[in-house]
Amino acid sequence: MNKAIEHHKDVETILPSLFRNLDTAVVIADTQRRIQFLNPEAEALFGCTLESVKNTSTRVLYAEQEDFDAKGRERFNPEAEPYYHNAYVVRYKTADGHVFLGETHGGPVCDDNQDVIMYVAFIQDISTRVEVESALSQLHSITSARNLDFSKRVERILSLGCKHFGLPIGILSQIVGQRYTVQQAIHPECALQAGQVFDLQTTYCSHVYQANEVKGFHHVGASDIRSHPCYQHFGLEAYIGAPIFIDGERYGTLNFSSPEPTRPFIPQDFELLRLFAEWVGHELARLRDWEALEHAQQLLEIQANTDSLTQLYNRHYLTNALTKELARCERYKNPLTLAVVDFDHFKNLNDTYGHRAGDIALQRFGNIVREESRTNDIYGRWGGEEFLCVLPETDIDGAKVVLQRLVERVHAEVIHVDGQTIRCTISIGYTHFVSHDTQDTIIQRADTALYKAKRNGRNRIEQA
Repeated sequence: MNKAIEHHKDVETILPSLFRNLDTAVVIADTQRRIQFLNPEAEALFGCTLESVKNTSTRVLYAEQEDFDAKGRERFNPEAEPYYHNAYVVRYKTADGHVFLGETHGGPVCDDNQDVIMYVAFIQDISTRVEVESALSQLHSITSARNLDFSKRVERILSLGCKHFGLPIGILSQIVGQRYTVQQAIHPECALQAGQVFDLQTTYCSHVYQANEVKGFHHVGASDIRSHPCYQHFGLEAYIGAPIFIDGERYGTLNFSSPEPTRPFIPQDFELLRLFAEWVGHELARLRDWEALEHAQQLLEIQANTDSLTQLYNRHYLTNALTKELARCERYKNPLTLAVVDFDHFKNLNDTYGHRAGDIALQRFGNIVREESRTNDIYGRWGGEEFLCVLPETDIDGAKVVLQRLVERVHAEVIHVDGQTIRCTISIGYTHFVSHDTQDTIIQRADTALYKAKRNGRNRIEQA
Protein backbone atom coordinates (compact mmCIF):
# COMPACT_ATOMS: atom_id res chain seq x y z
CA MET A 1 0.00 0.00 0.00
CA ASN A 2 2.85 2.35 0.86
CA LYS A 3 4.49 1.50 -2.51
CA ALA A 4 1.31 2.40 -4.36
CA ILE A 5 1.13 5.70 -2.49
CA GLU A 6 4.73 6.43 -3.39
CA HIS A 7 4.03 5.69 -7.04
CA HIS A 8 1.00 7.94 -6.92
CA LYS A 9 3.12 10.74 -5.49
CA ASP A 10 5.62 10.20 -8.31
CA VAL A 11 2.86 10.75 -10.83
CA GLU A 12 1.51 13.76 -9.00
CA THR A 13 4.81 15.56 -8.38
CA ILE A 14 7.72 14.29 -10.44
CA LEU A 15 6.11 13.54 -13.81
CA PRO A 16 4.43 16.93 -14.37
CA SER A 17 7.76 18.70 -14.07
CA LEU A 18 9.50 16.01 -16.14
CA PHE A 19 7.14 16.09 -19.13
CA ARG A 20 5.59 19.55 -18.96
CA ASN A 21 7.79 21.14 -21.62
CA LEU A 22 8.09 18.08 -23.89
CA ASP A 23 6.79 18.80 -27.38
CA THR A 24 5.33 15.30 -27.62
CA ALA A 25 2.01 14.35 -26.04
CA VAL A 26 2.50 12.18 -22.94
CA VAL A 27 -0.27 10.06 -21.44
CA ILE A 28 0.30 8.11 -18.21
CA ALA A 29 -2.19 5.54 -16.93
CA ASP A 30 -2.29 3.31 -13.88
CA THR A 31 -2.21 -0.48 -14.01
CA GLN A 32 -5.97 -0.46 -14.71
CA ARG A 33 -5.35 1.73 -17.79
CA ARG A 34 -6.99 4.72 -16.15
CA ILE A 35 -5.62 8.12 -17.08
CA GLN A 36 -3.43 9.66 -14.35
CA PHE A 37 -1.48 12.31 -16.22
CA LEU A 38 -1.57 14.36 -19.42
CA ASN A 39 1.11 16.90 -20.20
CA PRO A 40 0.05 20.21 -21.85
CA GLU A 41 0.87 18.82 -25.33
CA ALA A 42 -1.48 15.88 -24.71
CA GLU A 43 -4.23 18.17 -23.44
CA ALA A 44 -3.92 20.23 -26.63
CA LEU A 45 -3.78 17.14 -28.86
CA PHE A 46 -6.89 15.49 -27.38
CA GLY A 47 -8.75 18.73 -26.71
CA CYS A 48 -9.37 18.04 -23.02
CA THR A 49 -7.89 18.78 -19.60
CA LEU A 50 -6.39 16.30 -17.17
CA GLU A 51 -9.10 17.15 -14.64
CA SER A 52 -11.85 16.22 -17.10
CA VAL A 53 -10.48 12.75 -17.84
CA LYS A 54 -8.46 11.79 -14.77
CA ASN A 55 -9.21 8.24 -13.56
CA THR A 56 -11.13 7.65 -16.79
CA SER A 57 -10.24 4.64 -18.94
CA THR A 58 -7.85 5.40 -21.79
CA ARG A 59 -10.59 3.98 -24.01
CA VAL A 60 -11.88 7.55 -24.31
CA LEU A 61 -8.75 8.40 -26.31
CA TYR A 62 -9.20 5.64 -28.91
CA ALA A 63 -11.35 6.00 -32.01
CA GLU A 64 -12.01 2.25 -32.18
CA GLN A 65 -12.75 -0.32 -29.43
CA GLU A 66 -10.81 -2.87 -31.44
CA ASP A 67 -7.61 -0.82 -31.22
CA PHE A 68 -8.04 -0.29 -27.48
CA ASP A 69 -8.41 -4.03 -26.94
CA ALA A 70 -5.52 -4.93 -29.24
CA LYS A 71 -3.11 -2.56 -27.56
CA GLY A 72 -4.18 -3.89 -24.17
CA ARG A 73 -3.14 -7.36 -25.31
CA GLU A 74 0.04 -6.27 -27.05
CA ARG A 75 1.39 -3.39 -24.97
CA PHE A 76 -0.46 -2.27 -21.91
CA ASN A 77 -0.40 -5.37 -19.71
CA PRO A 78 2.05 -6.76 -17.10
CA GLU A 79 3.55 -9.25 -19.57
CA ALA A 80 4.32 -6.70 -22.28
CA GLU A 81 7.82 -5.52 -23.12
CA PRO A 82 9.03 -2.17 -21.74
CA TYR A 83 7.49 0.95 -23.23
CA TYR A 84 10.51 1.92 -25.32
CA HIS A 85 10.13 -0.72 -28.03
CA ASN A 86 9.05 0.02 -31.61
CA ALA A 87 6.46 2.64 -32.41
CA TYR A 88 3.01 1.85 -33.76
CA VAL A 89 0.26 3.92 -35.37
CA VAL A 90 -3.33 3.92 -34.14
CA ARG A 91 -6.47 6.00 -34.72
CA TYR A 92 -7.20 8.30 -31.79
CA LYS A 93 -10.01 10.81 -31.31
CA THR A 94 -10.26 14.20 -29.66
CA ALA A 95 -12.87 15.29 -27.15
CA ASP A 96 -15.00 16.74 -29.98
CA GLY A 97 -14.82 13.51 -32.02
CA HIS A 98 -12.10 14.42 -34.53
CA VAL A 99 -10.15 11.31 -35.51
CA PHE A 100 -6.42 11.44 -36.18
CA LEU A 101 -3.51 9.07 -36.68
CA GLY A 102 -1.11 8.93 -33.75
CA GLU A 103 2.38 7.52 -33.90
CA THR A 104 2.89 6.01 -30.45
CA HIS A 105 5.78 4.76 -28.35
CA GLY A 106 4.55 3.16 -25.18
CA GLY A 107 4.16 0.30 -22.80
CA PRO A 108 4.53 -0.64 -19.13
CA VAL A 109 6.92 1.01 -16.68
CA CYS A 110 8.33 -1.32 -14.02
CA ASP A 111 10.00 -0.81 -10.66
CA ASP A 112 13.23 -2.41 -9.55
CA ASN A 113 11.40 -5.67 -8.90
CA GLN A 114 10.01 -5.63 -12.47
CA ASP A 115 6.51 -5.05 -11.18
CA VAL A 116 4.37 -2.85 -13.47
CA ILE A 117 3.65 0.45 -11.75
CA MET A 118 2.17 2.46 -14.66
CA TYR A 119 1.74 2.65 -18.42
CA VAL A 120 3.25 5.48 -20.46
CA ALA A 121 2.52 6.51 -24.05
CA PHE A 122 4.27 9.18 -26.16
CA ILE A 123 1.97 10.25 -29.02
CA GLN A 124 2.48 12.44 -32.10
CA ASP A 125 -0.26 13.34 -34.56
CA ILE A 126 1.04 12.17 -37.95
CA SER A 127 -2.22 12.62 -39.87
CA THR A 128 -0.89 15.57 -41.84
CA ARG A 129 2.40 13.82 -42.52
CA VAL A 130 0.56 10.78 -43.84
CA GLU A 131 -1.76 12.96 -45.91
CA VAL A 132 1.19 14.89 -47.33
CA GLU A 133 3.06 11.68 -48.13
CA SER A 134 -0.06 10.34 -49.82
CA ALA A 135 -0.50 13.59 -51.75
CA LEU A 136 3.14 13.53 -52.83
CA SER A 137 2.76 9.93 -53.97
CA GLN A 138 -0.32 10.87 -55.97
CA LEU A 139 1.49 13.92 -57.38
CA HIS A 140 4.29 11.65 -58.56
CA SER A 141 1.76 9.32 -60.20
CA ILE A 142 0.11 12.27 -61.96
CA THR A 143 3.31 13.88 -63.16
CA SER A 144 4.80 10.61 -64.41
CA ALA A 145 1.66 9.46 -66.27
CA ARG A 146 2.67 9.45 -69.91
CA ASN A 147 -0.89 8.98 -71.13
CA LEU A 148 -1.98 12.37 -69.74
CA ASP A 149 -1.45 15.66 -71.52
CA PHE A 150 -0.66 18.87 -69.64
CA SER A 151 -4.29 19.91 -69.27
CA LYS A 152 -5.31 16.54 -67.81
CA ARG A 153 -2.40 16.59 -65.38
CA VAL A 154 -3.33 20.06 -64.16
CA GLU A 155 -6.94 18.93 -63.78
CA ARG A 156 -5.84 16.04 -61.57
CA ILE A 157 -3.52 18.25 -59.53
CA LEU A 158 -6.38 20.67 -58.95
CA SER A 159 -8.58 17.76 -57.83
CA LEU A 160 -5.81 16.46 -55.56
CA GLY A 161 -5.33 19.89 -54.01
CA CYS A 162 -9.06 20.37 -53.44
CA LYS A 163 -9.21 17.02 -51.66
CA HIS A 164 -6.08 17.53 -49.57
CA PHE A 165 -6.83 21.08 -48.43
CA GLY A 166 -10.56 20.45 -48.07
CA LEU A 167 -11.32 23.37 -50.40
CA PRO A 168 -13.75 22.83 -53.31
CA ILE A 169 -12.41 25.47 -55.72
CA GLY A 170 -9.08 25.08 -57.51
CA ILE A 171 -7.64 27.50 -60.07
CA LEU A 172 -4.59 27.75 -62.30
CA SER A 173 -4.30 31.42 -63.26
CA GLN A 174 -2.12 33.54 -65.51
CA ILE A 175 -1.43 37.09 -64.37
CA VAL A 176 -0.25 39.87 -66.66
CA GLY A 177 -0.06 43.24 -64.96
CA GLN A 178 -3.36 43.55 -63.11
CA ARG A 179 -5.13 41.12 -65.44
CA TYR A 180 -5.98 37.81 -63.74
CA THR A 181 -7.04 35.14 -66.26
CA VAL A 182 -8.40 31.72 -65.33
CA GLN A 183 -6.40 29.14 -67.30
CA GLN A 184 -8.03 26.07 -65.78
CA ALA A 185 -10.41 25.60 -62.87
CA ILE A 186 -12.44 23.21 -60.76
CA HIS A 187 -15.63 24.57 -59.24
CA PRO A 188 -18.49 22.55 -57.70
CA GLU A 189 -21.06 24.61 -59.60
CA CYS A 190 -18.93 25.07 -62.75
CA ALA A 191 -19.04 28.82 -62.12
CA LEU A 192 -15.45 29.30 -63.30
CA GLN A 193 -14.40 28.70 -66.89
CA ALA A 194 -11.09 28.99 -68.71
CA GLY A 195 -10.67 32.46 -70.15
CA GLN A 196 -12.57 34.35 -67.46
CA VAL A 197 -10.78 37.57 -66.52
CA PHE A 198 -10.69 39.42 -63.18
CA ASP A 199 -8.86 42.40 -61.78
CA LEU A 200 -5.94 41.02 -59.75
CA GLN A 201 -6.79 43.31 -56.84
CA THR A 202 -10.20 41.66 -56.48
CA THR A 203 -8.55 38.29 -55.82
CA TYR A 204 -6.66 36.96 -52.81
CA CYS A 205 -3.86 36.18 -55.25
CA SER A 206 -2.90 39.85 -54.98
CA HIS A 207 -1.47 38.96 -51.55
CA VAL A 208 0.49 36.07 -53.06
CA TYR A 209 1.93 38.36 -55.73
CA GLN A 210 2.71 41.08 -53.24
CA ALA A 211 4.57 38.65 -50.95
CA ASN A 212 5.92 36.55 -53.84
CA GLU A 213 5.29 33.56 -51.60
CA VAL A 214 2.62 31.06 -50.53
CA LYS A 215 -0.21 32.71 -48.58
CA GLY A 216 -3.19 31.23 -46.78
CA PHE A 217 -6.26 32.49 -44.90
CA HIS A 218 -8.43 29.90 -43.17
CA HIS A 219 -11.21 32.23 -41.90
CA VAL A 220 -11.23 35.57 -43.67
CA GLY A 221 -14.39 36.80 -41.93
CA ALA A 222 -12.58 36.65 -38.60
CA SER A 223 -9.33 38.14 -39.90
CA ASP A 224 -7.93 41.59 -40.59
CA ILE A 225 -8.51 41.19 -44.37
CA ARG A 226 -12.29 40.81 -44.15
CA SER A 227 -12.63 44.10 -46.05
CA HIS A 228 -10.84 42.56 -49.06
CA PRO A 229 -12.86 42.84 -52.33
CA CYS A 230 -12.68 39.06 -52.81
CA TYR A 231 -14.47 38.52 -49.51
CA GLN A 232 -16.91 41.34 -50.14
CA HIS A 233 -17.79 40.25 -53.70
CA PHE A 234 -17.42 36.47 -53.61
CA GLY A 235 -17.65 35.59 -49.92
CA LEU A 236 -14.63 33.29 -49.98
CA GLU A 237 -13.73 32.45 -46.39
CA ALA A 238 -10.72 30.21 -46.97
CA TYR A 239 -7.86 30.50 -49.46
CA ILE A 240 -4.37 29.16 -50.02
CA GLY A 241 -2.30 30.07 -53.07
CA ALA A 242 1.24 29.93 -54.42
CA PRO A 243 3.01 31.84 -57.20
CA ILE A 244 4.06 29.96 -60.33
CA PHE A 245 7.41 30.78 -61.89
CA ILE A 246 8.68 29.98 -65.37
CA ASP A 247 12.42 30.35 -65.76
CA GLY A 248 12.49 32.74 -62.82
CA GLU A 249 9.64 34.93 -64.07
CA ARG A 250 6.21 35.00 -62.47
CA TYR A 251 3.50 33.41 -64.59
CA GLY A 252 0.44 33.26 -62.33
CA THR A 253 -0.83 31.30 -59.34
CA LEU A 254 -2.09 27.91 -58.27
CA ASN A 255 -4.76 28.46 -55.63
CA PHE A 256 -7.59 26.80 -53.74
CA SER A 257 -10.51 28.40 -51.92
CA SER A 258 -13.86 27.85 -50.25
CA PRO A 259 -16.91 29.86 -49.17
CA GLU A 260 -16.63 28.08 -45.80
CA PRO A 261 -13.88 28.53 -43.18
CA THR A 262 -11.44 25.65 -42.81
CA ARG A 263 -8.83 24.44 -40.34
CA PRO A 264 -5.76 26.63 -39.88
CA PHE A 265 -3.12 25.94 -42.49
CA ILE A 266 0.12 24.40 -41.27
CA PRO A 267 3.66 24.55 -42.71
CA GLN A 268 3.21 21.21 -44.47
CA ASP A 269 0.25 22.67 -46.41
CA PHE A 270 2.36 25.57 -47.64
CA GLU A 271 5.23 23.27 -48.60
CA LEU A 272 2.94 20.87 -50.46
CA LEU A 273 1.30 23.68 -52.43
CA ARG A 274 4.73 25.07 -53.21
CA LEU A 275 5.66 21.69 -54.69
CA PHE A 276 2.44 21.64 -56.72
CA ALA A 277 3.17 25.12 -58.07
CA GLU A 278 6.80 24.27 -58.84
CA TRP A 279 5.74 21.24 -60.88
CA VAL A 280 3.17 23.30 -62.81
CA GLY A 281 5.85 25.92 -63.48
CA HIS A 282 8.28 23.29 -64.75
CA GLU A 283 5.61 21.77 -66.99
CA LEU A 284 4.59 25.19 -68.33
CA ALA A 285 8.23 25.92 -69.10
CA ARG A 286 8.62 22.56 -70.83
CA LEU A 287 5.36 23.13 -72.72
CA ARG A 288 6.55 26.58 -73.77
CA ASP A 289 9.88 25.14 -74.95
CA TRP A 290 8.09 22.36 -76.82
CA GLU A 291 5.75 24.84 -78.51
CA ALA A 292 8.72 27.02 -79.45
CA LEU A 293 10.48 23.97 -80.90
CA GLU A 294 7.37 22.95 -82.82
CA HIS A 295 6.99 26.50 -84.12
CA ALA A 296 10.63 26.52 -85.22
CA GLN A 297 10.16 23.16 -86.93
CA GLN A 298 7.04 24.46 -88.65
CA LEU A 299 8.93 27.52 -89.84
CA LEU A 300 11.73 25.33 -91.17
CA GLU A 301 9.22 23.10 -92.90
CA ILE A 302 7.47 26.12 -94.39
CA GLN A 303 10.79 27.53 -95.58
CA ALA A 304 11.73 24.17 -97.08
CA ASN A 305 8.43 23.96 -98.97
CA THR A 306 7.81 27.61 -99.83
CA ASP A 307 8.98 29.86 -102.60
CA SER A 308 10.54 32.87 -100.88
CA LEU A 309 9.32 35.43 -103.43
CA THR A 310 5.67 34.48 -103.87
CA GLN A 311 5.15 32.59 -100.58
CA LEU A 312 3.45 29.85 -102.60
CA TYR A 313 4.65 26.24 -102.54
CA ASN A 314 7.94 25.49 -104.30
CA ARG A 315 8.68 22.84 -106.93
CA HIS A 316 9.87 20.29 -104.35
CA TYR A 317 6.58 20.43 -102.47
CA LEU A 318 4.51 20.43 -105.67
CA THR A 319 6.24 17.29 -106.91
CA ASN A 320 5.46 15.37 -103.71
CA ALA A 321 1.92 16.71 -103.45
CA LEU A 322 1.08 15.86 -107.06
CA THR A 323 2.42 12.32 -106.63
CA LYS A 324 0.13 11.78 -103.64
CA GLU A 325 -2.91 13.29 -105.36
CA LEU A 326 -2.44 11.18 -108.47
CA ALA A 327 -2.19 8.02 -106.37
CA ARG A 328 -5.37 8.98 -104.53
CA CYS A 329 -7.20 9.60 -107.80
CA GLU A 330 -6.05 6.25 -109.16
CA ARG A 331 -7.26 4.44 -106.07
CA TYR A 332 -10.55 6.20 -105.39
CA LYS A 333 -11.39 7.41 -108.93
CA ASN A 334 -11.73 10.99 -107.71
CA PRO A 335 -11.65 13.89 -110.19
CA LEU A 336 -8.61 16.16 -110.36
CA THR A 337 -7.65 19.04 -112.61
CA LEU A 338 -4.08 20.22 -113.21
CA ALA A 339 -3.24 23.63 -114.67
CA VAL A 340 -0.01 25.27 -115.79
CA VAL A 341 0.07 29.08 -115.52
CA ASP A 342 2.56 31.28 -117.33
CA PHE A 343 2.95 35.06 -117.41
CA ASP A 344 2.65 36.57 -120.89
CA HIS A 345 5.68 38.47 -122.27
CA PHE A 346 7.46 38.19 -118.92
CA LYS A 347 10.93 38.69 -120.40
CA ASN A 348 9.73 41.88 -122.03
CA LEU A 349 8.38 43.03 -118.65
CA ASN A 350 11.80 42.54 -117.03
CA ASP A 351 13.69 44.09 -119.93
CA THR A 352 11.42 47.15 -120.08
CA TYR A 353 10.74 47.90 -116.42
CA GLY A 354 13.48 45.95 -114.64
CA HIS A 355 13.54 42.77 -112.58
CA ARG A 356 11.90 44.57 -109.67
CA ALA A 357 8.75 44.92 -111.77
CA GLY A 358 8.85 41.21 -112.56
CA ASP A 359 9.23 40.34 -108.87
CA ILE A 360 6.29 42.56 -107.95
CA ALA A 361 4.14 40.90 -110.62
CA LEU A 362 4.95 37.44 -109.26
CA GLN A 363 4.28 38.56 -105.69
CA ARG A 364 0.92 40.03 -106.69
CA PHE A 365 0.02 36.74 -108.34
CA GLY A 366 0.79 34.96 -105.06
CA ASN A 367 -1.55 37.35 -103.25
CA ILE A 368 -4.33 36.79 -105.79
CA VAL A 369 -3.96 33.00 -105.51
CA ARG A 370 -4.25 33.11 -101.72
CA GLU A 371 -7.41 35.17 -102.01
CA GLU A 372 -9.00 33.00 -104.70
CA SER A 373 -7.88 29.50 -103.73
CA ARG A 374 -10.04 27.00 -101.89
CA THR A 375 -8.94 24.95 -98.89
CA ASN A 376 -7.79 21.88 -100.81
CA ASP A 377 -6.30 23.67 -103.82
CA ILE A 378 -2.52 23.49 -104.22
CA TYR A 379 -0.71 26.35 -105.97
CA GLY A 380 3.04 26.67 -106.35
CA ARG A 381 5.86 28.16 -108.36
CA TRP A 382 7.07 25.58 -110.84
CA GLY A 383 9.94 27.71 -112.11
CA GLY A 384 10.62 31.27 -113.25
CA GLU A 385 7.27 32.84 -114.17
CA GLU A 386 5.51 29.46 -114.44
CA PHE A 387 3.11 28.10 -111.81
CA LEU A 388 1.35 24.80 -111.24
CA CYS A 389 -2.22 24.52 -109.93
CA VAL A 390 -3.43 21.19 -108.54
CA LEU A 391 -7.19 21.20 -107.96
CA PRO A 392 -8.28 17.99 -106.14
CA GLU A 393 -11.93 16.93 -106.21
CA THR A 394 -12.46 19.31 -109.15
CA ASP A 395 -13.73 18.36 -112.59
CA ILE A 396 -13.05 20.27 -115.79
CA ASP A 397 -16.17 22.44 -115.55
CA GLY A 398 -15.43 23.43 -111.97
CA ALA A 399 -11.81 24.16 -112.78
CA LYS A 400 -12.77 26.36 -115.73
CA VAL A 401 -14.60 28.76 -113.42
CA VAL A 402 -11.70 28.95 -110.97
CA LEU A 403 -9.01 29.41 -113.60
CA GLN A 404 -10.94 31.99 -115.62
CA ARG A 405 -11.32 34.00 -112.42
CA LEU A 406 -7.52 33.96 -112.01
CA VAL A 407 -6.99 35.29 -115.53
CA GLU A 408 -9.47 38.11 -114.92
CA ARG A 409 -7.98 39.05 -111.54
CA VAL A 410 -4.42 39.25 -112.90
CA HIS A 411 -5.51 41.36 -115.87
CA ALA A 412 -7.37 43.74 -113.57
CA GLU A 413 -4.39 44.17 -111.23
CA VAL A 414 -2.44 47.41 -111.65
CA ILE A 415 1.25 47.53 -110.76
CA HIS A 416 3.07 50.80 -110.08
CA VAL A 417 6.86 50.77 -110.49
CA ASP A 418 8.94 53.97 -110.50
CA GLY A 419 5.98 56.02 -111.63
CA GLN A 420 5.03 53.56 -114.34
CA THR A 421 1.61 51.89 -114.45
CA ILE A 422 1.82 48.28 -115.60
CA ARG A 423 -0.75 45.59 -116.34
CA CYS A 424 0.11 41.93 -116.77
CA THR A 425 -1.70 38.95 -118.23
CA ILE A 426 -1.39 35.20 -117.82
CA SER A 427 -2.14 32.20 -119.98
CA ILE A 428 -3.34 28.88 -118.54
CA GLY A 429 -3.45 25.38 -119.92
CA TYR A 430 -5.40 22.77 -117.98
CA THR A 431 -6.38 19.11 -118.15
CA HIS A 432 -8.09 16.48 -116.03
CA PHE A 433 -6.76 13.26 -114.55
CA VAL A 434 -7.16 10.07 -116.55
CA SER A 435 -6.41 6.57 -115.36
CA HIS A 436 -2.69 5.67 -115.19
CA ASP A 437 -1.62 9.31 -115.44
CA THR A 438 1.88 10.09 -114.19
CA GLN A 439 3.30 13.49 -113.35
CA ASP A 440 4.96 13.65 -116.74
CA THR A 441 1.86 12.72 -118.73
CA ILE A 442 -0.59 15.05 -117.01
CA ILE A 443 1.84 18.00 -116.95
CA GLN A 444 2.69 17.44 -120.61
CA ARG A 445 -1.00 17.67 -121.56
CA ALA A 446 -1.43 20.84 -119.52
CA ASP A 447 1.70 22.31 -121.20
CA THR A 448 0.22 21.50 -124.61
CA ALA A 449 -2.94 23.39 -123.64
CA LEU A 450 -0.80 26.29 -122.38
CA TYR A 451 0.97 26.60 -125.75
CA LYS A 452 -2.45 26.60 -127.39
CA ALA A 453 -3.49 29.54 -125.17
CA LYS A 454 -0.34 31.41 -126.17
CA ARG A 455 -0.98 30.79 -129.88
CA ASN A 456 -4.60 31.91 -129.53
CA GLY A 457 -3.68 35.35 -128.25
CA ARG A 458 -2.69 34.88 -124.59
CA ASN A 459 -4.63 36.21 -121.56
CA ARG A 460 -6.85 33.15 -121.75
CA ILE A 461 -7.35 29.52 -120.65
CA GLU A 462 -7.31 26.46 -122.88
CA GLN A 463 -8.17 22.83 -122.17
CA ALA A 464 -6.39 19.69 -123.25
